[in-house]
Amino acid sequence: MKKIILLFCVAFALVFASCKSTTQETDNGAASLVDGQIEGTDNSSENQEDASQAANALEAAEASRQAAIDAGAKDLYGTAFAANDAALEAIKALNDGKNHDAELADIKARFDALAAASKAKKLKERIDNEDLAKYDQADYDAGEKALGEFDALLAAAVTPGAALNKKATEAYNDYYAVYIKAYKKFASDERKNALAKKKEADAVKAQIARKDDYKACAEKIIKGDQQFSFSKPEEAYNCYKDAASSFDALAKDVAAKRAEAQKAIEEAKAKVAASNEYAAKADVEKPLGDEPVAGIEAEDTVLLEVDKFENPDKEIIIIEESVQGAN
Repeated sequence: MKKIILLFCVAFALVFASCKSTTQETDNGAASLVDGQIEGTDNSSENQEDASQAANALEAAEASRQAAIDAGAKDLYGTAFAANDAALEAIKALNDGKNHDAELADIKARFDALAAASKAKKLKERIDNEDLAKYDQADYDAGEKALGEFDALLAAAVTPGAALNKKATEAYNDYYAVYIKAYKKFASDERKNALAKKKEADAVKAQIARKDDYKACAEKIIKGDQQFSFSKPEEAYNCYKDAASSFDALAKDVAAKRAEAQKAIEEAKAKVAASNEYAAKADVEKPLGDEPVAGIEAEDTVLLEVDKFENPDKEIIIIEESVQGAN
């Protein structure tokens, strides 16, 4: 056990004293950063007594290590990550058959902390780039405070892993609250826009003229509502934005084609009127009698098909004005 303690002291003392964020992270996309609030983990090693539990402890530490890598900790907290990695390798190299669950639990907690802190830093950067702090300044300020405290605790070297993880998780969750509040507003505003565009499509009878396209547009709003109910406001926002754009294009296209059709009808009516006028004049000058003449339509001939829409409003897809969970 003295050997283990010595290894920890050497590893953490050398690197944590100068521990700061290293190179800036690359953008791995929102999906890797914004994945819901992080639950605090219990890193106690009590009641871990047999060999299978020891194997589980090592496996858990390895899993947390990979999660930290995936979160970008090797770049954002490279020095601290290397120190914790060295401590893990030191325990694995011992192979002395003794129970090292306590040490492994602390190592796991440190990897968890580095993962949470890395996600917090990336989310903070996104919030700053998109100017989201103004939508929830209180939580943003709390996140700034918590992340600063985490960095200070990490530099202290002697801080237990569980304490580091608690503070890093706090920072991430504060930033996450800012992100959620901002995108809930964006989604709510964009949904209103999508419904307005839908009404424009309803007005030109797009639900009749282009029934399948109209239905596809409406389904985008419905999908957005589902995403919103799953606490995924950014995904909902993207669905609503797509729906608004699609309904807008559909309404304009149907309106343009309806205008073209109306123009053709007016031109046809004008031709019929001109033909009737000519026929009336000819009948006065040179009566033809009651016999039909080739090339001249009968009086009751239908030149244009009449719309047979019984009630287009019945085809409108009804979508509620508000979505569950919008407030």
